[in-house]
Amino acid sequence: MNAVYTMKGVQDILEVFEAKVTITPKGVLGFLNKGVKGKKEIPFSSIVAIQLKEAGALSGYLQFTIPGGNESTRGILAAVKDENTFMFRHKRDNALANEIKEYIQSAARASRTPHEAAPTASLSDELQKLAELKELGVLSEEEFQAAKKKVIG
Repeated sequence: MNAVYTMKGVQDILEVFEAKVTITPKGVLGFLNKGVKGKKEIPFSSIVAIQLKEAGALSGYLQFTIPGGNESTRGILAAVKDENTFMFRHKRDNALANEIKEYIQSAARASRTPHEAAPTASLSDELQKLAELKELGVLSEEEFQAAKKKVIG
C-alpha cells in the first residue's frame, strides 16, 4: 500500500495512507525523545482532533488526539516527546502540513458517517420480477418454481 503523503520531520517520518497515519521515529533525536516504541499507527477512525502549529522561528507540529491518548498540552517543548505528534522544521513545510491535516480530517469524518444500506425489494416485487422473466421465456417453469421457492423461503 503506497502512502498518499510522506513528510520527513525533525525526528520522525509521517506517512499518510487512505485510512491511517503512521509516525516512525528516525535518528538519534527520535530515539532520545520517543524511545524504542517504534512506528505509531493511528487509524483515521480513531482521530478525534488534529492540532497544527505552523513552523516559524520554532519548529511546527501536527498533533493527533485519540481517545485514551496522552497528547501534550504544554506547547512545543512537551510535544517533542509526544508519540502522537509529528514535528517539522521549516516554514516551507506549512503548506504540506495544512494539506495533510485537511486530508485526514476529511477522511476521518467520512469514516464516521453512516452509510445507507441499499433498499431491499419486497417479496411481491421479487415474485413479480420472476413472473415477468418466466413470461419472457428467460426462465423455464422448473427454474421459476425453484426461484420462487428460494424467494419465499
